[in-house]
Amino acid sequence: MTNGIDPAKQEDRPTVLFFGRENCDGTQKALQFLNFAGFDVSYVESQGLGQALPDWVRNWRGDYIFCFRSYFILDQGLIDAASIAAINFHPGPPEYPGSGCINFALYEGAETYGVTAHIINAKVDNGTIIKALRFPILKHDGLRSVLARTHLYLFHLLQEVVGGIATGGENYLNHQVATSSAEAWRGEARRMKELSALQKLPLDIDATEFNKRLHSMHLPEYPLHIFLHGRKFILLGEADED
Repeated sequence: MTNGIDPAKQEDRPTVLFFGRENCDGTQKALQFLNFAGFDVSYVESQGLGQALPDWVRNWRGDYIFCFRSYFILDQGLIDAASIAAINFHPGPPEYPGSGCINFALYEGAETYGVTAHIINAKVDNGTIIKALRFPILKHDGLRSVLARTHLYLFHLLQEVVGGIATGGENYLNHQVATSSAEAWRGEARRMKELSALQKLPLDIDATEFNKRLHSMHLPEYPLHIFLHGRKFILLGEADED
């Protein structure tokens, strides 16, 4: 025995490469849950788009990869390093694959939103769906309230799927995939450049279109903006301020 842990049992722990996000409460809670559920976890923290993977990640081999709010996009070589499954927890329902999904849902007047756990393949938000959870978008919801609820549901989905794997392994995954066989991705994954293009306001924008973009795409940290005579002007404050 070493520190009260049987080395033989320690070796039996499923190995996980977990991709999370810097300064994310959900990531920290997910790490705690993974350890509580009995996984041997190696953690990779993402800080922003375009970040290079740590060198050691390329040498990792194990049972599962879990991605939770990570900026990294995994290539096939890394996906294949997980002998059982590589799984992403996507902050959007199957109707909204890709980036900026909350923004596009609000912009298009969606009545429901949700989150999706899916097998990772070489395309973004394209792999077999394990489970999707949905919730209504309420009359007075804005971008921040839907975002907050999305993060709560995403962590709940991780608990459900990871907990199922901890107790049932591949049998749980196969059963859950079969249960969700009616779920399917819809359309091509949206890209950040599409969202960025809509956050840049044309000078002749009308009030209806401006209010749609204000409601769905503006946060002080990611503001709507215009360019006028070579200068950039950004909108200050929250979208729901008078």
